[in-house]
Amino acid sequence: MTAKFFASMADTWRRHRRAWFIGIIVTIAGALLGLWFALLWDLPTAQQVRRFTPENRLIVKAMDGSRLYSAARGPARQVKYRQIPEYLVQAVVATEDRRFYDHPGIDLIGIGRALWRDAEAGEVREGGSTITQQLARNLFLTQERTLWRKFKEILIAARIEQELSKAEILTLYLNQIYFGSGAYGVADAARLYFSKNVEKLTLTEAALLAGLPQAPSRYSPLIDKTLARKRRDVVLKNMVEVGYLNEQQYASARKRPVVLRPGPRSEKTQAAYFVDYVRSQLASLLGIESVPGGLTIETTLDPQMQAQAQKALGGALADYRSRRVGQGAIVTLDPATGEIRAMAGGGDYQKSQFNRTVQALRQPGSTFKTFVYTAAIESGSRPEDVLSDRPVRFGAYQVKNADRRYYGEMTLVNALKESRNTVAVQLFTRVGEDKVVDVARRMGVRSRLRTGAAMALGASELTLLELTGAYGTLANGGVHVAPTAVRRIVDAEGKVLYAAVPRTRVALSSAVAATVTRMLEQVIANGTGRKAAIDRPAAGKTGTSENYRDLLFVGYTPQLVTGVWLGNDDNRPTRGSSALAAALWGRYMGRVMATFPLKDFPALEQTEPLQASPPMGEEYPAVLPEGLEEPSPEPEPTGECYQSDQGQLVCPGVTDGAASAGPPEPAPEVPDIPEPPEAPQNPEEPAETNPSRPSAELDRPLAPTP
Repeated sequence: MTAKFFASMADTWRRHRRAWFIGIIVTIAGALLGLWFALLWDLPTAQQVRRFTPENRLIVKAMDGSRLYSAARGPARQVKYRQIPEYLVQAVVATEDRRFYDHPGIDLIGIGRALWRDAEAGEVREGGSTITQQLARNLFLTQERTLWRKFKEILIAARIEQELSKAEILTLYLNQIYFGSGAYGVADAARLYFSKNVEKLTLTEAALLAGLPQAPSRYSPLIDKTLARKRRDVVLKNMVEVGYLNEQQYASARKRPVVLRPGPRSEKTQAAYFVDYVRSQLASLLGIESVPGGLTIETTLDPQMQAQAQKALGGALADYRSRRVGQGAIVTLDPATGEIRAMAGGGDYQKSQFNRTVQALRQPGSTFKTFVYTAAIESGSRPEDVLSDRPVRFGAYQVKNADRRYYGEMTLVNALKESRNTVAVQLFTRVGEDKVVDVARRMGVRSRLRTGAAMALGASELTLLELTGAYGTLANGGVHVAPTAVRRIVDAEGKVLYAAVPRTRVALSSAVAATVTRMLEQVIANGTGRKAAIDRPAAGKTGTSENYRDLLFVGYTPQLVTGVWLGNDDNRPTRGSSALAAALWGRYMGRVMATFPLKDFPALEQTEPLQASPPMGEEYPAVLPEGLEEPSPEPEPTGECYQSDQGQLVCPGVTDGAASAGPPEPAPEVPDIPEPPEAPQNPEEPAETNPSRPSAELDRPLAPTP
């Protein structure tokens, strides 16, 4: 049976072998033709090569369309062939492709020679790919090591050689190749390493640059000057072997040291802190892990406002140096849209890229009292309600005012504008911790909040952006809009990948927001924030943490909300007060608001204008820095409880803590607050750089009253 089967198959093959042969040939030819078309399908034209724009560029634009940042696998500056020194061209050819002028894009002889020389030297001295192949790979292909990519590289190189002259190829190569340390193209590299134009490069400088493309990170003189010099000398030796230099020139050049004059990095941009923040948001906004190339990011930044913010902050840091203020931050939002208009994350981006508006967690101090008063107003309290400004004891703890003054009965509006700690804590215990936390969360606070009465005095830690965004809820009539920096993300084909939709929610009633705003207006009108006055309706709150470590002012007009922070990255105490932050806010906002029409806050319905007392003083932290005197002497007893010189709570006519009119209502106990860890010195670790600190206004247990 088996024999008959094979005999039949053999007979069939003899009768149809011609058809079988033709079928096999056609199949192979079709496969090869398909492969050829696949390789040639997306080959670039000569025009595309000449006008190449990197696919992985990233462009960040301001709200007016102006460019804030542009980064790509391409140069910020380009040069023409006549601008390139001859010895730079010679150094590159001698090192990267000695037969460049003789081959059609592929050099089999050169590949063999390079392998032999590298084996002899025991190191990579010559590459196997021609300059044209490297150009093809860098412009149009990835760095993956596959046979398919190599085939395409060869075909593209052949196409380039057919369409462009050798001078054009060299110019494109030197304008696009990576030279390390963020420099793409020889013009950027000359600026980065030597602070000069490419046509002014010396022989040794040109040789150093010519040695970088093979391993830019390894040979960068900014990373390892010794290794960079060794690589430079290899390039000089290559030039001798090819005939571009003689032995005397080589010996003389080798003796010269590597002299660097680093220029500004190509990454330097306008609004650098803001651009970094935007770039950090891209993956999240697009819902992917790896951000693709070719994107244009349309942002919310106002270039004029940004310039004013950076200028104002820089000037303030110079002026406040004697007050031991080393750093600061400003952030401005449009409260109606949540769009970030300005973000100055520090005094000088080139010296420190740490963004203090979004990376630093700092104690807000008395700026947090706004949430306590808002919770009280929402719970039914009125600005004219009266509480007693006096030392308040909670179990073994006593809350006192920062300036050690006590004014007795005060309306809530006066207590807020004068930043009285005792009243804020009484309100906090009256409305309850859960209520205050709920209000803060609704208004936009996202950071972890510290429990207990210390929360009322700003013992938690927040970023300046979230604190400013929360105040924007009041400026926007009780509607919170989450801060945003990006309007749209568009790919290289013009397809919109992301379009911002404002994330809004009604956090407070308009009546509550208007009432709190009118109270905060008094802070600027004749309270602790008087330095922030800008001759137009504005509201805000000062804040100071222990030992003047954090100086804040967060305020708003109907059109803008701005937060200001001053201090030091290592938490060293300053010799200032929140008045410095308020003054900076006033100078900056006075300038930017000059272009806005005059507008008032919404009127309070069926309510008389708030009656506020004259200013009483400035906000101080409880513990004064060494060398500063107390702002005023302790007041004499007035019948209310006060703190004695020995730190004891004294209430005239009271025995064992009971008032003559009867025992006071029990107050909740403030939990023990552990001592903070020592602040580390590295500002790149925000969670540890700004450790939680006990509030300055919560004293340790008092000695028993005799």
